[in-house]
Amino acid sequence: MTRRLPFPLERLPAACAVVATLAMAAAPAHSAAASRRAAPARADVVGDFQVLAQQRPWDCPAAARAGLDATWPDGQAACAWQNRLRRQSWSWSDDGAAACLGTQARWWNRAQAGLPPTALRSVWDRRWTTQTLHMQVGGEERLLLLRRDAKGRWQATEWRWNPNPRPATRRWQEGRWKLLMAAVAQPGFGTPDAGGAEAAPMRPVFRRLLGTRPGELGPEGLTLAAAGLCLQASNPLPGPSRLPLSYSPNDSRLEQRAAMHLQLSRQHPDVRWLTPFKMLDMPASLPSGAKFLATWVEGGQVIGQLWIPQKGDAPVVRVRVGARLPKGPDKEAAALPAAKAAVEQELAAIAQQWAAVHE
Repeated sequence: MTRRLPFPLERLPAACAVVATLAMAAAPAHSAAASRRAAPARADVVGDFQVLAQQRPWDCPAAARAGLDATWPDGQAACAWQNRLRRQSWSWSDDGAAACLGTQARWWNRAQAGLPPTALRSVWDRRWTTQTLHMQVGGEERLLLLRRDAKGRWQATEWRWNPNPRPATRRWQEGRWKLLMAAVAQPGFGTPDAGGAEAAPMRPVFRRLLGTRPGELGPEGLTLAAAGLCLQASNPLPGPSRLPLSYSPNDSRLEQRAAMHLQLSRQHPDVRWLTPFKMLDMPASLPSGAKFLATWVEGGQVIGQLWIPQKGDAPVVRVRVGARLPKGPDKEAAALPAAKAAVEQELAAIAQQWAAVHE
């Protein structure tokens, strides 16, 4: 029995060619789909501690929990690698409470407590929404991550790794640690410095001023706590100084400073002066130019201003430190001496740190 083809015999080569072409066109699409199904998802070494450690983590023993949890007791800790790798995390809501320093600034400072006292610390900037910091404390590697989610909650995480003494194990662990470091180095885990060019000279001064104390940088300058008060140290004030000041301390005379104070009094006729315009005594061991200071009460706060003349034709740098006084005549009078002392102490420290950094 003979079957007839659905098309003439002479068209057989063309039909085969069409089938082959369709098969070849479908093959890459099928292969690409198969590749997508076969490609593994990117490992989340930041969010999944088990992925980073490549083993199921466990609750840290008491000895491995020493450190931050003494100040932040509600942190969740997990350990791996014979307790040589630790991940501890905290979370809180950004409720906008009217405190001197935000929780973010205090955590960021406390997390760096293991650094030597002479080490310059990273200062939290309230404009940041996410930031990381890598430190080496002794033989231990530490990584800090602090970021805010879309709902305003903050998540703080600290990793600590004590390398294994066995070379082969240490190399493997180092490879996993480098994966973590590479992940947090991505743009989504860091915020560039939002400070302007005019504030840049004060940033290293503020860091040295704080030392081991907590502080918080912002658009207006530095916020810190001292003597039970909340102090605000400003960035350099804009515009030129109205006082013609010389860089050399030898060029300043008492009668000149009296004339300067008279000029200031005319500029600020409604303030109550606490310390008339004067030249600061700088340490003999710290070569520097002249620095000038005055303090007054205005608008319910103690305000101190520092004048820093510079060499040549560079403009005079002016910085203020303010401390708000409690409301009420009796409370204000009681708090005034401590506020004046705290403001002038910080101004004198700024003058010394400016000389150490810039002179």
